[in-house]
Amino acid sequence: MKRYIFIAIFAIVTLATSCEKFLDTAPTDFLAPETYYTNETQLTTALMAVYSEMGNINEHTYSRFLSIEAPGSNDEEWYRSSTAITTPLYNTDAAYSRYIGCWQTIYSGIGRANALLENIDKAEGSVVVKNAIKGEAMFMRAYYYFVLVSYWGDVPLVLNTTKSPENTDVERTPQADIYKFIIKDMTTAEGLVYDVTTLGNPGRVSKTTAEGILARVCLYAAGRLNDATYYPQARDWALKCMKSNKHSLNPDYRQIFINHSADRYDLNESMWEVEFFGTNTGTSREYERFGSTIGVINNATDATDNVGFMQGTYASTGTLFNSFNSSDLRRDWAIGPFSYTASQGARPIIPYANTFVWGRPIAKWRRDYQPKPQVKNFGNTNWPLLRYADVLLMFAEAENQVNGSPTTDAYDAINMVRRRALGTGNKVATIAITNGGSGYTTVPLVKISSGSLPGGINNSATAYATVSGGKVTTITISSPGAFYGAVPTITFEGTTGTGATATATIIAINPSDANLTPSLDKFAFFNALKDERSRELCFEGFRKLDLVRWGIFLETMKNMEITVNTLAPVAAIGTYQGRVATSLAYKNATSRDVLFPIPALEFTLNSKLTQNTDW
Repeated sequence: MKRYIFIAIFAIVTLATSCEKFLDTAPTDFLAPETYYTNETQLTTALMAVYSEMGNINEHTYSRFLSIEAPGSNDEEWYRSSTAITTPLYNTDAAYSRYIGCWQTIYSGIGRANALLENIDKAEGSVVVKNAIKGEAMFMRAYYYFVLVSYWGDVPLVLNTTKSPENTDVERTPQADIYKFIIKDMTTAEGLVYDVTTLGNPGRVSKTTAEGILARVCLYAAGRLNDATYYPQARDWALKCMKSNKHSLNPDYRQIFINHSADRYDLNESMWEVEFFGTNTGTSREYERFGSTIGVINNATDATDNVGFMQGTYASTGTLFNSFNSSDLRRDWAIGPFSYTASQGARPIIPYANTFVWGRPIAKWRRDYQPKPQVKNFGNTNWPLLRYADVLLMFAEAENQVNGSPTTDAYDAINMVRRRALGTGNKVATIAITNGGSGYTTVPLVKISSGSLPGGINNSATAYATVSGGKVTTITISSPGAFYGAVPTITFEGTTGTGATATATIIAINPSDANLTPSLDKFAFFNALKDERSRELCFEGFRKLDLVRWGIFLETMKNMEITVNTLAPVAAIGTYQGRVATSLAYKNATSRDVLFPIPALEFTLNSKLTQNTDW
């Protein structure tokens, strides 16, 4: 830690621009702390420096590593390669560059927060403004430690700037004490930071954001420390956030992620985001890389392409796909039900057959919605750190634990999330063939009309046809969709055959159909809650950490290895090599992978460090 903690004292970093975002303020170059921190403008710039490490341009935090690599392969997603050395394949060692990069970047953010907190009182300015900045700096320092304790366990707790590079040998503090510090400082910060309506954007920490993250910290502490006394705290923080009446669920699940990509705010649901700006070719320095890594594969490199370049490095599992009900609108948005054709421009889509459930692309964030022009590998999609749906699910989990069985309030919270997943209005009930047509040698695409969204998704109803004797003989509804105000028109699209026609009927959606089975005991409700978290929050970076805090990470990974090798046929994945890649992470995972290793380089900088077990 010598290098980056020491340097942080003497620098207020150069920061990137961001479109009408908190990071828009211009940097002031490099200044010593003795001559800085004198007014509100300088304090705000220093606070920006604390936040900026969340989107570090070297991809060590949420621009790539913490968003998609650190969560690893799990029962939601897997890494497509079978040869790479990378965190998602659980085949790295302590010298892996991403570990040292993340560790150093997080401690850099901590060092910047320490410097700001040590100097804030000497600045002139409004007490209200200074208190809010102090609260945000305290919260961010605590949050950085939350990241460290989540991935590394015991870590050095450094709460002052290091005046000399000779005084950086610091022992690891037990994680129980780290959690106590995090909760203490976040609690203080919650009383100082601005209300969300005052801030007006989710890029900074508001009072309700602090409450929601405190609920998460307490749940993690309860699990990781095996200490049930944290459950009431988690419940109370989540409840305080809910009772603020500042937040609500977006009625359309898809719109949450469209907003992230389109650079639009939704303060009701999306409570805290890491903000990125990466659409200015050759000039952007606050970009993200996950947006070109997790999505529907597209090899276009032209900035004018309507879809945008996509590596599709990660894929979804059949386990996740099969956990959804066909009426659940989240399934075909989070998990792409299609691939693109090779042509550029409008990018016609090819729907997957319902038998292909292993290896579908992750499609929550779609580059179709990013502002143009696009840069091949870089994007501006904001990364969600806290959504109101998560607050509801955390409350339900903690309430169940506190009371020994699910209360009415716990049911209400989880059912709000489940009901949103059904949508509102009408759904497609039936599709009947009125004329099978003739000459169909290939299966045509079933098109269901509606007000469409870019990216090949409409009001979510999907169906597929079967052909026999040159005629369309059956149509199977794979998802009934939602939000229909009128009966949709059914048409067929393909390169062979003509004359097939069909008609649809719709039926009103009954929200109570989504409700969880009543009268469950504590354990049945908890199991349902675990599955609901996966369906709602899949690919948002929580699954591995959830599995670890529940004590079922290794069990889940080994069950996935069996599932892939016995229940996921080669045809469902694509190739034998595809199945090898799918199962590799599950095969490699061991008990050591509950935590990352302390980076090897750190042992040359801090003689008092010890290594995590089995690393």
